[in-house]
Amino acid sequence: MRKKQLILKFAGFLLCFLLCTGLSWSWGPEAHELITRKAICTLPAKLKTFYELNARYIVPMSNLPDDWRETYKTQAGPQHYIDLDLLDSPPFSKLITDRSTAEKRFGKQKLLEAGVLPWAIFERYEKLVRAMRTMNTVEMVIQSAVLAHYVGDAHVPFHNTRYYDGKTPGQKGIHFRWEENLVALMIRNIDVTPTKPQLVRNVLKTAFDWCISSYKLVDRILAADDKARTIDPNHGFRYYQCLQQETGSILMGRLKSASEALAGVYEAAWREAGRPTLPSKHAPLFWGH
Repeated sequence: MRKKQLILKFAGFLLCFLLCTGLSWSWGPEAHELITRKAICTLPAKLKTFYELNARYIVPMSNLPDDWRETYKTQAGPQHYIDLDLLDSPPFSKLITDRSTAEKRFGKQKLLEAGVLPWAIFERYEKLVRAMRTMNTVEMVIQSAVLAHYVGDAHVPFHNTRYYDGKTPGQKGIHFRWEENLVALMIRNIDVTPTKPQLVRNVLKTAFDWCISSYKLVDRILAADDKARTIDPNHGFRYYQCLQQETGSILMGRLKSASEALAGVYEAAWREAGRPTLPSKHAPLFWGH
């Protein structure tokens, strides 16, 4: 009887969660905010004061790109992913990282269909560098928040493959089940403690490396989904219990790596900007708007 009550309770929670979040294709808002908070905690002192003061803006605004995708789907959608296996074959040794060259090779439309996530990261990184050089604190906050989202997306395995929602009919829905439902169920027990910012020198190359590392985890998660469905084909309590046992460490590893990567990008932008002294004040967002 108790087991039945737990299953019913879980089903009710899951229904409420689905209704509240909708079917988006990204880390849920909890994960993006967690990555951003942890990255800020990891920053060196010369950056940390500004970022901690403005975390009240940067953390929630890390979900802005998902809102843009709802409004500007055609333009914003491809910035959230890159289907590496449409552009090269594993281990992706011939992957073209220069965007203009890739556009000549595949055509602009096909490249957009495959996704442009690493280039979106680099574009926002360059904007953050300019904002730091000019001490434009509002722009620093906005670009830091948007960067947080895209760096987080690069660490989601299903954002880096054409099999973004499974390879077989039975696996359909794994994208949402893994990166939103599983995160929501684990969020209170997720222990993501970054050690230090990742050393990032070539941001574009490193962004591609993040995506390739994520891609390598896809088959492990799909195999776990197959196993979980044999236990509970209706995606109930036992399904998620198995999925957590099989892939929980992968999920936490991706969140931890994303936090360290994001902190590394913030620090790289600061170095390229000339190591300026960042202001110890809140950015004047929204005043007078």
